[in-house]
Amino acid sequence: MSRTAEFVLGLIGGITGIIASATTILVGLAITAASVVTLENIDGFFGIGALAVGVLVFLMSAFAIVAACLIKANPKVWGIILIIIGGVGFVLIQLLWIVPGALLLISGIMCVSRKPSYEDF
Repeated sequence: MSRTAEFVLGLIGGITGIIASATTILVGLAITAASVVTLENIDGFFGIGALAVGVLVFLMSAFAIVAACLIKANPKVWGIILIIIGGVGFVLIQLLWIVPGALLLISGIMCVSRKPSYEDF
């Protein structure tokens, strides 16, 4: 069965996820650079947290690209992984994850729900 649509959606979702994670990393760096971490001023911790979340989302997006490339091997497993990555990204970076999350969720749902036709055997 041709899984071109799932592959393309997953690939675009992973690439836009990397762009969203780069934005989060830059915001984290800007917040960290703009503030000094002292006992009275803890604003710098928010920047460090944003930086850590950005790196985590970058790794998730890279793994989503790998999952999109391996969809043909085992569509159910990689589809579930894409759904998990899409959902966790919404929890981590909310609004920046709307486009990549939607694309990854759609790709994962298509992988899980589409049944192979008998012509493919």
